[in-house]
Amino acid sequence: MRIALGAALFGFSLLPLAPARDAAAQGTPPGRAEAPGPARASADSTKPKPVDETQAEIENQKKELESLGKELDERRAKSQQLRGRERNLLGELKEKEVQLSLTIRYLGALERRRRIVSSDLGTATTELARTAVQLDGDRQRLSWRLREIYKRGRSRDLEYLLSARTFPDLVNRTYFLAKVAREDRNQMMLTQAHRTEVQDTKVRLEERQRELDRLKRETERQRRAQKQLALERRQLLSEIRSERKSNEQAAAELERASKRIQALIGELEKRRLAQERGAPGGVLPLYGDFSKNRGRLPWPVMGKLVGNFGLMKNTRFGTATYNSGIDIAAKFGTPIAAVSKARVDLVTWLDGYGKCVILNHGGGFYTLYAHASEILVAVGREVAGGEIIGNVGDTGSTVGTALHFEIRQGKTALNPLDWFR
Repeated sequence: MRIALGAALFGFSLLPLAPARDAAAQGTPPGRAEAPGPARASADSTKPKPVDETQAEIENQKKELESLGKELDERRAKSQQLRGRERNLLGELKEKEVQLSLTIRYLGALERRRRIVSSDLGTATTELARTAVQLDGDRQRLSWRLREIYKRGRSRDLEYLLSARTFPDLVNRTYFLAKVAREDRNQMMLTQAHRTEVQDTKVRLEERQRELDRLKRETERQRRAQKQLALERRQLLSEIRSERKSNEQAAAELERASKRIQALIGELEKRRLAQERGAPGGVLPLYGDFSKNRGRLPWPVMGKLVGNFGLMKNTRFGTATYNSGIDIAAKFGTPIAAVSKARVDLVTWLDGYGKCVILNHGGGFYTLYAHASEILVAVGREVAGGEIIGNVGDTGSTVGTALHFEIRQGKTALNPLDWFR
């Protein structure tokens, strides 16, 4: 009896077991016999499960997290290497803001990962409870079969077969004994599958719990880093605003940044003229009469004017800085609207300007929107007048949360106030 049961456990053929003769003796037709005792678990649960979408999402998030973490580590290492060199205040400001932005993105990815791992932990706990109940039922059924085999004995199966009075009766009895043997084998396989599933789920639970602990520690570390970066940025801005030497240095760097914008627009204008002359490989030029918009343009954002066009004097230090546009203070995240129909020619980050976008309005006219918290359009896209192209921020700004706005005709900066209605 124990040998037969052991054989079933390891996948060998089972000889017919005694309880089947009760069904045959009662005349139960083939295909309707069921083993007595506790209800059998369905063999369907041993079928392979479809790919778990949650697990796929967890793997994708893991790759995103690793990529962001690597980028952040590289940025911090580069920042350490630059220390001790000649100071570039706007470059320093940019570096801290880029690291802050990356840290915030990384924290967001950590939180998304924590939520999905926590959800998977709950799912795994539920699955473990369900499978443990199934396994307990399997063990009860196997215990019952073991007792039945022991009580009835193996010789009773032979007696049952040999007592058949006709050949059809012998075939029928053989069929029922074989069916019970298959059912017992399936039950053994099902029990083993449930046992394996319980073990795998326990391993998964332990892995997820360890990962949640790691995510918690990493989140705390990155939050400390974020606070430190924010503090360093505030201290740098305070230094630029309150110390004469730093203020003058930042003003000089801003003027150089303005000249870089002028050079960039000069390159864009050369490309535009070449395209209008029919140079191959270029995008179609924009045609329009932007000059007719003088005195009719809407404001890109509504807010307080904190920086005028032209020479701006610092009453505290008695210095003057040329402003090639205007600065409009607005709440962080305020939508920025394109002032007229245009094509996006440049999206970049520039020292002193932060995140900025340059729109080409055709005919040599360009508008620039800087210090954005985010840019919502890509290079090459055409936008309509009034369309939202980004949000107000303070990237690269020494004046706080504001939009820096410029209108240029070729390389020449124009006073935007002359263009607004």
